[in-house]
Amino acid sequence: MRDTYLQLSLSSLLLLATFQSTGAKGPARSSSMQRTRIEINAEGYQPATVKLRRGVRARVTFVRPTDATCAREVVLPDFGIRRALPLNRPVVVSFTPKKKGEFTFVCGMNMMRGQLIVQ
Repeated sequence: MRDTYLQLSLSSLLLLATFQSTGAKGPARSSSMQRTRIEINAEGYQPATVKLRRGVRARVTFVRPTDATCAREVVLPDFGIRRALPLNRPVVVSFTPKKKGEFTFVCGMNMMRGQLIVQ
């Protein structure tokens, strides 16, 4: 009985040491970061509507694989964000949506539009 207790204690210590040495903080939470990818082509943003959760950090990656579009930059006016979109290079925009609602993102010429729905 005592040997079993010692084996369990040693196993617990090894598991704890593994978490500490790797910097892990237990099981990963899926709500700690929300990620999405939006591609810009001649027809617009794909997808044009993205749902996000309020209060959860968002990481939106924009990719422009074609030159046949006016969307050489993206603007998220409600979040004070404007980023250039170089050809074939992913551009990551990170922010935390704090309010529920519908928010527009547009190209620099305000011709192409997409929408963020924060729930």
